[in-house]
Amino acid sequence: MLFFKLINSSFKRNLKIYIPYLISMTILVAINYIFKAVAVNDSLKSLPSASVTKALLETGSTFIILVTLAFMIYVNRFLWQQRHREMGLYSMLGMTSRNLQLLTILEKVYLFILSLIAGLLTGIIFDRLAFLGLSRLLRIDRLSQPWIEWSAVGNTIFIIGAFFILLMVIDLVKLFRLNPNELWHPASKNLRRHGKFFTFAGLMGAAALAWAYYLTVTVKPKISAISTFMFAVILVVVGTYLIFITGSIIVLKLLQKNKRYYYHPRHFIAVSGMLQRMEQNGASLATICLLCSSVLVILFTSITLYVGINDTVNSFAPKDINIISSQRLSAQQQSTIKEVANEHHARLGHSITFTTSAPQYGYWKNNRFVSQGGLQNMTNQTTSSVITMSTATYNQITGAHKKLGKNEALIYSPAKKRSGALQIGTQKYHATNLNHFNYYFNPSHSIYSPIFVITNNLPANNGTITVTGINYRLNGSRKAHLKFENDLQRRLGLSNLAYTSRTNIRSLLTGLYGGIVFLGILISIALGITTTVVIYFKQITEGYEDQYRFKTMQQVGLSEKETAKSIHSQVLMVFMLPVIGAIINLGFAIPAIRQILIQFNFYNVRLMIAIAVTITLILLCLYLLIYGLTTRMYQKIVTQA
Repeated sequence: MLFFKLINSSFKRNLKIYIPYLISMTILVAINYIFKAVAVNDSLKSLPSASVTKALLETGSTFIILVTLAFMIYVNRFLWQQRHREMGLYSMLGMTSRNLQLLTILEKVYLFILSLIAGLLTGIIFDRLAFLGLSRLLRIDRLSQPWIEWSAVGNTIFIIGAFFILLMVIDLVKLFRLNPNELWHPASKNLRRHGKFFTFAGLMGAAALAWAYYLTVTVKPKISAISTFMFAVILVVVGTYLIFITGSIIVLKLLQKNKRYYYHPRHFIAVSGMLQRMEQNGASLATICLLCSSVLVILFTSITLYVGINDTVNSFAPKDINIISSQRLSAQQQSTIKEVANEHHARLGHSITFTTSAPQYGYWKNNRFVSQGGLQNMTNQTTSSVITMSTATYNQITGAHKKLGKNEALIYSPAKKRSGALQIGTQKYHATNLNHFNYYFNPSHSIYSPIFVITNNLPANNGTITVTGINYRLNGSRKAHLKFENDLQRRLGLSNLAYTSRTNIRSLLTGLYGGIVFLGILISIALGITTTVVIYFKQITEGYEDQYRFKTMQQVGLSEKETAKSIHSQVLMVFMLPVIGAIINLGFAIPAIRQILIQFNFYNVRLMIAIAVTITLILLCLYLLIYGLTTRMYQKIVTQA
């Protein structure tokens, strides 16, 4: 009974610590449950994109589990630092080592039960809302979710329970290693000596960031783009920690050596205060920066993909039904199309047939396209394909009246604008860029961006393909459209490479990208909660550290107002560094993300910029709101007697 009284008493005294912790744990447990509950849903298994959706949910669940573990370890370390004196006091009052261990175990069990009950209740309540959101993103109405998924409850209890046991073991090991005197008087922090290795680490951090930014800016839209981006992410993580922990201190030390600058009263307080803060909180600031960067990149990528579905669909299927063949459709095939349309009560509309050269895959070397032949000959260098169309065909399908000279060409290259003197194979052209081309498409559904070249004649020995595009009208649901399009493909006996339909492509992309957005939102919420709590505890830590500085600065002659202004300006300056770093990271990540999205046939740069600006402004507003709320707690701690 005594132990429970001590635990309750401790909780009441430290409400400003335990309440944010329990709220955060409640949300993280709820998100873990939601991922597990959605992943085992039976109605998702019947979707065309079921395997992809399941893989996304499993990936997201694994990531959330890791985020939860990292969060619990970080907060547990903070709680241990706050409980040092309290545990020491209990020891001085006669508690044995076993008593303290039992108290620690009971405290962890207490937190586990509260977090689990509150988290599961929240997860069960919001699970249906989350599942409704997923069905809306997937644009499917027939999905259903039971009130409680018991297997998800069991998995969540097992995972969170295992993490609390791990924290319990960590705390017990710490108790075993410490004596009562160390508990009552925690070891004071020794001043760090910054030697040559420290300077070298700072330079390595700057070099790692520079290398990462160089990779993201110069990456090409080829098969290795994703792996290059992931390597750049690793470099950013390493570089960010080194810059915040060592690089910032090196800069402040250089300012400190500048006597004229440093011994100015205003600069003296600012530099010395910033130096102390960066030494104590460099790792925390780097963590906040990387968490904010992750939120920005995840939301930017997922939302861009989902909002840009129409652009991607158009690049795969300019017409409702698109057929690629070696020659024009036979009379029998045309008759079959009419037959199937009548059976499904579909009204056939405008159709078009034209011939182009077969796609030639390769890569650009300055203004020369190096052809590697067919898709089977692609290598890690392959970035795009070239499709040639005659001027007569272009004028026929667009209604234009273009006339070109012998070596003149029009070129439509949405991934990267190209014009001027170009060489494709052995043929040299003076090319004029086209800003728009209605019949742009990707005939082989490959990850390589097609480039259309319009010339007077098709190149010899490249082979040709015939493209037939058909529009239709059908009164009915998306299911009726899918049934008609799939039935037509089956009756014509065409493969997926030879036959592409808009509804099918849209359904596939909606299932894939909708799952990515759902994943991105839940992960962003988890990262946002983690970021908020890290900021909150950082403010509390700095508040206790600034109590002494606050009094000392007043004793040397500074007024209370000047002291408060100086400390708060330093806090704001340090506080803004992570979000500025996150915005810089996103800015350099966008070129690499764009090259990856090009492989998904997405080229809308304006939409990407609009989304990037929007989510950056939203994050900045939320970040400043968090600063305002946590600063109140900081001010109370600093100014209290």
